[in-house]
Amino acid sequence: VGLYASFVPLVMYSLFGTIRQVQAGPTALMSLLTGSALDSAGLEDPMDRMKGAALLAAITGLLSVLLGVVRFGFIVDFMSHSVMTAFCSAAGITIATSQVKHLLGVQLERHHYWWQTFGDLVAHIPDTHGPTVAMGGTLLGTLLFLKYWKSAGNAEKRAKSLIWRCFPRKREGIPFRLLKTVADLSSLLCVIIGWMWGLVYRETGVDGVVEVRDSGEIDAASLSFLMPGDGVASSTLGKLMVPGVIIAVVGFLETVAVGGKFAMAARYEYEPNQELLALGIANLASAIMSGYPVTGSFSRTAVNAMFGASSLVACLVSSMIVLLAILVLLPVVKYLPLASLAPIIIQGAIGVVSFKEFFQAFRASRRECAVMVATFVVSLGLTVKEGLGVGVGPF
Repeated sequence: VGLYASFVPLVMYSLFGTIRQVQAGPTALMSLLTGSALDSAGLEDPMDRMKGAALLAAITGLLSVLLGVVRFGFIVDFMSHSVMTAFCSAAGITIATSQVKHLLGVQLERHHYWWQTFGDLVAHIPDTHGPTVAMGGTLLGTLLFLKYWKSAGNAEKRAKSLIWRCFPRKREGIPFRLLKTVADLSSLLCVIIGWMWGLVYRETGVDGVVEVRDSGEIDAASLSFLMPGDGVASSTLGKLMVPGVIIAVVGFLETVAVGGKFAMAARYEYEPNQELLALGIANLASAIMSGYPVTGSFSRTAVNAMFGASSLVACLVSSMIVLLAILVLLPVVKYLPLASLAPIIIQGAIGVVSFKEFFQAFRASRRECAVMVATFVVSLGLTVKEGLGVGVGPF
């Protein structure tokens, strides 16, 4: 149902949101909280779980709108920049770690905690799939190279570097402009090259490369609208109320923590209460589309910012691309190797991990640094939900 929550909610957020780089949609945290809520409600049948997820999205949406109306957005005043940095760093590591399995070509069980996923990855290193590692490793290395080359500074700084001096340095030169264009379109090129690489593997009989189609069959005809709660037992509604409150608050904090970092970098202000309303409307749209709770996506927001998005038009364009992919490109996209998508997500996640700010906080305020470390450690040791709670509490 992740696809159902990736189109209309984006449109709604682009119309009502205020953080220009945010891409609303299903996230790892929302998936985790939704699965936990459905388990606690005793929903086991796949169809019942889908209906329950849509109902949970509706509950989350209504509560978010209500919180926006009563101006609950003041809670962001209790979350400092240091807490946001620690949260983003922990979330970046969590997201990047979750994608490493696609680079290694190994199958892992879904784990609740980051350290469990990390331990499982280490245990499965002997099972890595060579052709997948060759593809994913090459694409990730290329993306990181282009990323750091692009941000290497002016010609003088590049000339002093042992590495970048070997590559185009003058911005006026054609070689520099060509390489910069490649760097700007690196994510798109990664997908295209990955698809062609996968085609070569299929034609030459190389097996074991996991593709999008292996995650489940989806077609445009399966998209449908429904009335949230239809066919769900009335007792289930009560069991989903408390999880709905938690998801509404945590989803809001996640959006602000992720988007606020980019808003600060771009030097503009956003409206917290309007964000609650926007997320509420987006979740209601997701419920009608048979989706599940959505929030500001960490990885997609990072990739969006990496592309230079400066307005919510980018969010609207993304929704149109998703719709186009659903209607037209699914026959092609389903053959896309996951090892060509993982590098894009990992690159975006790495971009918001900032350990330098931990050292800066240590020199400025030991108390501030202690809160950052506590937020970071708890976010990795438990989940980012608890980490945000630890970070907001002292303030």
